[in-house]
Amino acid sequence: MLDYIQPYLDYFTANPEWALIIVFLIALGEALLIIGLFVPSTAVLVGAGVLVGTGHLGFWPVIAVTATGCIAGDQFSYWAGRLFGQQLKQMWPLSRYPQLVARGEDFVREHGGKSIAIGRFVPGVKSVVPGIVGMFGMNQLFFVFVNVTSGIAWSFAHIVPGVLIGQGLAFAGELSGRLLMVLVILLVILALAGYVIRLVAAGISPHLDRLLWQVAQWARAKPGRSWQRFARAVAPDNPRSVMIVLFAAIVFSGLLIMAHFAFRAVSGVAVSNLDISIASLMRESRNAPADEIMTVITMMGDTLVMTALALAIILWLVWHRAYRAAWAAGIAIAAAKIFELAMKLGVQRTRPSDLAYDGVSLYSFPSGHATMAAVIFGILAVLVSHAMGRWGRAVVYAMCALVVVAIAYSRVYLGAHWLSDVLTGLVFGTVMMAAFGVAVEAVPPRRIRPLGLMGAAFAVFLGVGALHVAQGFTSATEFYAMPDRRILVPSAQWLTADWQVLPVRRIDLAGRPGEVFVAQYAGSLENAAAPLAAAGWTAAPVWTWRDSLPYLNPDAALADLSPRPALHEGLKARLTLTRPVAGDPGARSVLRFYQTPLAVAEAGAYQPIYVVSLTREVKSHGLGLYAMPTPGPASDEERAALHALFAGAPGLAVQGTRGREGADLDLVTAAP
Repeated sequence: MLDYIQPYLDYFTANPEWALIIVFLIALGEALLIIGLFVPSTAVLVGAGVLVGTGHLGFWPVIAVTATGCIAGDQFSYWAGRLFGQQLKQMWPLSRYPQLVARGEDFVREHGGKSIAIGRFVPGVKSVVPGIVGMFGMNQLFFVFVNVTSGIAWSFAHIVPGVLIGQGLAFAGELSGRLLMVLVILLVILALAGYVIRLVAAGISPHLDRLLWQVAQWARAKPGRSWQRFARAVAPDNPRSVMIVLFAAIVFSGLLIMAHFAFRAVSGVAVSNLDISIASLMRESRNAPADEIMTVITMMGDTLVMTALALAIILWLVWHRAYRAAWAAGIAIAAAKIFELAMKLGVQRTRPSDLAYDGVSLYSFPSGHATMAAVIFGILAVLVSHAMGRWGRAVVYAMCALVVVAIAYSRVYLGAHWLSDVLTGLVFGTVMMAAFGVAVEAVPPRRIRPLGLMGAAFAVFLGVGALHVAQGFTSATEFYAMPDRRILVPSAQWLTADWQVLPVRRIDLAGRPGEVFVAQYAGSLENAAAPLAAAGWTAAPVWTWRDSLPYLNPDAALADLSPRPALHEGLKARLTLTRPVAGDPGARSVLRFYQTPLAVAEAGAYQPIYVVSLTREVKSHGLGLYAMPTPGPASDEERAALHALFAGAPGLAVQGTRGREGADLDLVTAAP
């Protein structure tokens, strides 16, 4: 993936004017009348900020073109309002969105001159406010002043978060290339999910209103009370009609998709080529830092956390006497769990990897994490957005959807499920959410207390999830760890031939070669650490994400920074030791032991074989925002000293020295 992305990054770095032109056009289009509804400005502008944070674009040029574009777009819209006046409302495209124009007029009347600045940050109305204030005859100089100042503030509000994300991705890229790839894929999926929800919320309502009016008119012409009740339910003047019909459409289409997945599962062709391809891609993307992130995310979707969240929602509804909604939520959640268990027992599809599940959890179809997360967070979104407008609903649904998508993605990444397992769970969860939405549309919102419910539900979700992760993270990382496939070889075979099977250099997560290994060691790490410690080497703890906190201090000394978490073929070093470099207080030597698939087998016992790297680290800065240990090659003197240590330290023995790529490789064992 990085091989596909990198050429574009290199092109924009070499030709920043094209990136700036794209940013300008997006900012301009976002501010134009109605057109701004369909321009993915937030995703693109935050993406531009990411490129700034990763060092591919300059900060001030991006801010300048963003501000210029949005200011120019609002100015054009204002001039259109001044030129055409009230006639503008009868012209395309405003004529297609009368309700949005009415909302914009009410917004301007309520906020007056402040509506220009406030409206930039309000979805929906921001695309019509400049034209409306022009129709109302606002003074040109006043408009220019507010337009320019608010445009600059809006630009910073969109670019700066992207810069921070870019700095984070650059930091992740320092740790590993494939970790960066995993995070970029997840961000793209989440951004697309949020944008699609926003686009649907903005664009479907006007067309749906006309369709509902036609359906209501058709139903009123039919005899019988049932037709009349149906006509009243779907009529556009019924404030619940849009959601009722939308939920019903989701149920219908979701059942069709479910029937497709069920047919494939029963017919035995459920594992498609796409399933296999995605599983292979995820296996190739596995790496230790990303494993830890995805393990935390998947633990947030575990049964304990989801049960606590479901109980919090139901108890809240009971407490506020919304008994009908509580019953509907309980039935939907129970039905989802029964569906999951029944399908697993009926289909009995094996998982993509050999995880140590038992009982019904041996089977993967459908994903329980995806199913229950979609149902429970879907119910929460329906309840919280019950009395909100279109954009409020979009924000709530997007927030809940992002959590669900992240959990679903983690299941595919960790090899717990095939892609179709996750998709089936998401579809069924969406169907149950829509059915629940139809059932509770008539419940008075005052009984639900939506904002309080949102706060309580997320407090329970984050609180229980944090406790669950704190208590079970170690066992979970072992459970989801990449499979360890050890190859046993006789000691003589390793010393004479198999040492050449192991890599010459460290392979980073982008597949690029790093430093040349200086040794291969067969034995326990304890036997190696003791003589090295006696020679002045200090063992560093196995790197965790908490060790990255000192990196955020750009003034930290090198001694205060944990050694760089360099990985070899996706794995952390099992033992890392450091020692100051004599005569250079700003540098240190770093020795790392990486476990290989080979192990020496003798007399019924075996000793793992490690490849050993030696680097020199100095401190570097990232735009003055963080400090990072940066590696470089070790000197010949450092390599010679290490060879002498291996050869002369008690407890270690050099069994031979081989030459590869112009450097010596020591074959070291623990002395008997």
